[in-house]
Amino acid sequence: MKKVYMLFAEILTYIGHMYTAKSVKRAFVLFMEMTVGIALVCAGAALGIIAALGQTTSTGTSYAIALALGIKVGNGLIILYCFFMLLQVAMLKKKFKPLFMIQIIPVVLHGWILNFFKYDFAPFLALDPQSYAERFAVYAIGVVLISIGFCCTKASGFANYPPDTFCALLARRRNMQFGTAKLIVDFCYVGATLLICLVAGLDFGIVREGTVIFAAANGVLINLFLPHIEKLFAATEKLCGVNKAFV
Repeated sequence: MKKVYMLFAEILTYIGHMYTAKSVKRAFVLFMEMTVGIALVCAGAALGIIAALGQTTSTGTSYAIALALGIKVGNGLIILYCFFMLLQVAMLKKKFKPLFMIQIIPVVLHGWILNFFKYDFAPFLALDPQSYAERFAVYAIGVVLISIGFCCTKASGFANYPPDTFCALLARRRNMQFGTAKLIVDFCYVGATLLICLVAGLDFGIVREGTVIFAAANGVLINLFLPHIEKLFAATEKLCGVNKAFV
C-alpha cells in the first residue's frame, strides 16, 4: 500500500511541475482529439460485432474474454489492455515510470465508450442486418471508422495504448521493426481468442473472414487517412494556440 501512495505522490508531483496553464490547454486539446478517435474506433468495433463477420484482432480477444466471464465487451477490453500494462512493468521493472500510467486514460475511455455503443446506443441497437450483403456493408463501415479513429488517436499524440507501447518495447528489445512486433501481437490475439473460445465453449465465429479483411485493409486505410488527419489536427492545434507534442 505504501508503494501505491508513493506512486500517486510521484504522479501528482509530476503534474505540479509540468502543468502550467498553457500545458493544461494543450493537454485538453490533444485529449479531445484522442477522444474523438476513440469514439470512432469504438463505433466501428460495435458495428463489427453487429455484423458478425469476424472481429478485429484485439476486439475479438476482448469479446471472447467478455463472453467467457459474462461481462461487457468494453470491460473485457480493459482487462486485456491492463494485461499489456503488466507486461510493460515486467519488461521495464524499475525503469517503468509513473508517467507511463497515462496509458490507462485511453484504455478506460475506450472501455466505457465501447460499452455505450454496443449496449446503449439506440441507432446501433436498432440495426439488424440479415443478408450477407447487409452485414458486409455494416462491417465495411465499421472498418473505415476504426481506421479513421486510429489515425485520430495516433495524430493526437496524447497517449499510446498499452499494446502499442508494448510492441515498441518488444521491437527495441528484439531488434525488430515495430510492424513486425505488431504482427506478432496480432497473431497472439487470434491465438488467444481461439484458445478462450475452445476452453469456454464459445462459437469460433469471432474469428472469420472479417478478421482477415481487417488485417489486410487496416494498414492501407491508415496510410490513406493519416496524412489528412494530421494536417487537420495541426490546423486545429494552431488555431487553438497549442504545441503539438504532449508526451
